[in-house]
Amino acid sequence: MILKGFILSIENFGENDLNLIFFSEEKGKIKILVRGARKPKAKLRGLCQFFVFLKLSLVRGKKNFHLIGGEEIKTFKNIFKSFHKLKETYFILKTLDNFSPFLKKEPKIFALSLKTLEKINSLSQEKIDLLKGAFLIKFLAFSGWKPVLDKCLICQNHFLGPKEKIFFNFKEGGAICAHCFKKEMPVDQVSKEDLVFLKNLLFKDFDFLAKYPFKEENLKIAREMIEKFLIWRK
Repeated sequence: MILKGFILSIENFGENDLNLIFFSEEKGKIKILVRGARKPKAKLRGLCQFFVFLKLSLVRGKKNFHLIGGEEIKTFKNIFKSFHKLKETYFILKTLDNFSPFLKKEPKIFALSLKTLEKINSLSQEKIDLLKGAFLIKFLAFSGWKPVLDKCLICQNHFLGPKEKIFFNFKEGGAICAHCFKKEMPVDQVSKEDLVFLKNLLFKDFDFLAKYPFKEENLKIAREMIEKFLIWRK
């Protein structure tokens, strides 16, 4: 079996083996056993790397898939040159590992993830927080948790002026108006400008966002909101 994808996590197994969690285009997330990969002269050791788009040859054993060969398609070398890029990319890989089910093909999420790695690799580190925010909110939407941003989640009325009080309900996944707000709700107050920024992260592509003249304050609020929303989905 031939699969294309990239590694989400690597764990030691036994005396000399490795377990890879691999996110593939064809099968989604799978677990792969690599026999003898920790030996100094292991032939397959070079394939057990983060931030590489790989084509792997596998066979199915009694309990696991086993790696028997493969090749590198593309290495995202620039990620290694920036600690900030490394940190945020590991966070993205961890998110995929925690939320994506095993053996489920997810073409939209795979394409989004690969494009995110490509853009993090190619763009300056000043854009990384924006890319991470865009990845997370798109990932949530593709996973079935698309937030409601353009109208009240409860009464369905559209928001009016810039001074209207608006809240974001993390449990239910959407914005609510002041009329529908209740104190016991897990919410943060947000501005209409914040919602417009979130909508751009959700709906615009990475090429648009790379040129988007955003405010740092909007990005900070958006990042905090998305990460809180992500926590409620666990």
